[in-house]
Amino acid sequence: MIKSIKLIIILFGSMAFAQTTQVSGTIDPVQEDGLYRIRIPHNLRTYATHNLRDIRIWDAKGHQVPYFVQPVTDYKTTKVSDFTEFPILSSSKIADTSSTYIFKNPYKTLENAVLLIANYQGSKSYSLEGSKDQEQWFGLVNNEQISVLKSSKEPHVYKNIYFPLSTYPYLKIVFNDRHSLPINLLKIGMANTETVNLVPISMEKVPVKSIDFLEKDKKTQIHIHFERQEVIDQIRLDITAPELFSRNALVYTMKEIEVKRSMETYRQNLESFTIRSDQELVFHVPGLLEKELYLEIDNKDNPKLQINSIQLMQEPVYLVAALKGREAYKVTAGTDTLDFPDYDISKVTNTIKTELPIAEIRSVVYEQPIVAAKKSDSFWQQAWFMWVCIALAGLMISYYAFNLLKDLDKNKTD
Repeated sequence: MIKSIKLIIILFGSMAFAQTTQVSGTIDPVQEDGLYRIRIPHNLRTYATHNLRDIRIWDAKGHQVPYFVQPVTDYKTTKVSDFTEFPILSSSKIADTSSTYIFKNPYKTLENAVLLIANYQGSKSYSLEGSKDQEQWFGLVNNEQISVLKSSKEPHVYKNIYFPLSTYPYLKIVFNDRHSLPINLLKIGMANTETVNLVPISMEKVPVKSIDFLEKDKKTQIHIHFERQEVIDQIRLDITAPELFSRNALVYTMKEIEVKRSMETYRQNLESFTIRSDQELVFHVPGLLEKELYLEIDNKDNPKLQINSIQLMQEPVYLVAALKGREAYKVTAGTDTLDFPDYDISKVTNTIKTELPIAEIRSVVYEQPIVAAKKSDSFWQQAWFMWVCIALAGLMISYYAFNLLKDLDKNKTD
């Protein structure tokens, strides 16, 4: 019986795998050999895994082309003024594992900090925790990444990190050193920062399935629904009336949690900001990954805002690869069983190069993974034969089980 159940599970598992969606696109032929930035379009990115581990580039002969993923943050730099240093209470390192820094939060609330880091080639993953007593720690940020840790003009670089609004008096940042060398964190503090783009960056509009409005308790609730989970980095509003306004807004989503063996729904707040008539109606909400979003605007005693349009925007992500002139290349994604490829290119290439030419991905199509054609010369290779065998095995198991039960009853009566 166990063997029969395993056969059924394997069969249905293989059928489910055959339904995995795959997406592919062609790269516009380039004219010269060299390194290129290849922008991942939204209609390909939305079917890839969130961390893009399943993307592959193929040449005309079917060979993999090495690449590395370069987020848009690699094309930004941070200008800092009026730096105020936070006390670093302790620092510790575990070789080949992690580096930990505990620092004091001098404010009642805090939602970002500026790190001063000695020049470092590459990027770094980190987590952030908060505590009231330095004994019990609670998570704020898990497995985020900072990149472009190298300056061509200074021996150090400033990096601004963001996290949920916190009242913890103590914060702990932990850098992951398992797969990279530790960085030298010089200072932690607060400063006036300005993000400057090193190259022109164009946001891409994310298609929306539906937008619903609800006016309730002097608040405007806007429900935004996407076809799939989407990465959202920016919200743009077009408001036509009234002429003057200043409203508090909140972005949240609905989550489920299991409580006493039943599922309960709760609201998870993601971002908050103020909508003002004297400021640009563009709001950064970096890194949201959701299928549904809610935007709540507190009108208080004011008339509701006349919102003409809402646009959800996504920052571009680039692949960097060495392409040959006038050759054909294909990009595939959508197979979530793949792991990150291990290529040498990211280790030997200057990852902050900003003058790389851009190659575009076109002709994006969606398809099912190619399944090898089955030979059907022999009857035992047919699908119906497998089902017949499963049915016969089930009947045999039922027959023997029935006889066993009869024997047991007979022994009891004797």
